[in-house]
Amino acid sequence: MHSHQTSGAIRSACKGVIFDFEGTLVDFQWQLRQAEDELRRAFAAQGFSGDEFARGNYATMWNAATDRLAASGCIAELRQALCPIYDKWDADALQRWTPRPGAADILRRLKNLKLRTGMVSNIGRAALGRALEKFDFAECLSPVISRDEVSCMKPRAEGIQRLLADWQLAPDQVLFVGDSMADVAGARAAGIAVAIIRGGECDESVFAGNPPDWMISQLDELLGLLA
Repeated sequence: MHSHQTSGAIRSACKGVIFDFEGTLVDFQWQLRQAEDELRRAFAAQGFSGDEFARGNYATMWNAATDRLAASGCIAELRQALCPIYDKWDADALQRWTPRPGAADILRRLKNLKLRTGMVSNIGRAALGRALEKFDFAECLSPVISRDEVSCMKPRAEGIQRLLADWQLAPDQVLFVGDSMADVAGARAAGIAVAIIRGGECDESVFAGNPPDWMISQLDELLGLLA
């Protein structure tokens, strides 16, 4: 399945599609600069320093912090201190999220094709649950794994691997659909193919050095890939 192509169908039988949320099924609305500035200060207040925090983004800073705390078992304390900030910026984005054209219809059509459809998102459970109900996505996605169900966010593969285990499918039976380099990295780490939809978190030029298997402009192009 790993052809690094921009067109053409998936060559092996696909039994499931994993979706990212923000930037993929809805437009990208997180205020990255402001949110990451606040998170940087909050991590510093918790004693975290170094290049991972000076240069990292909202996900890689979290992952670096959990790596440092893994041995001490203090991740619950980290969640208590930092998750309210993440949740605040989720709630801010929730006010503006708009579904990608045809998103709910595509989910229903994939379900009608007897394909499993699930989600792995770096958005937290509170805002994600409200959004999935609001946009009529919830009934088509199972399981839904938010950042609250994992220790590490994408670009780590933890959430994707958990979903594969839940479905009991092999990596070459699944396609990941996202909009960012974190999605490409997470899918690659899990050994699954990835399609990136343009116009999300990352500009298309960012993918030049590590292209996805497919680059699409509209969600309905997935039907051609899965034909």
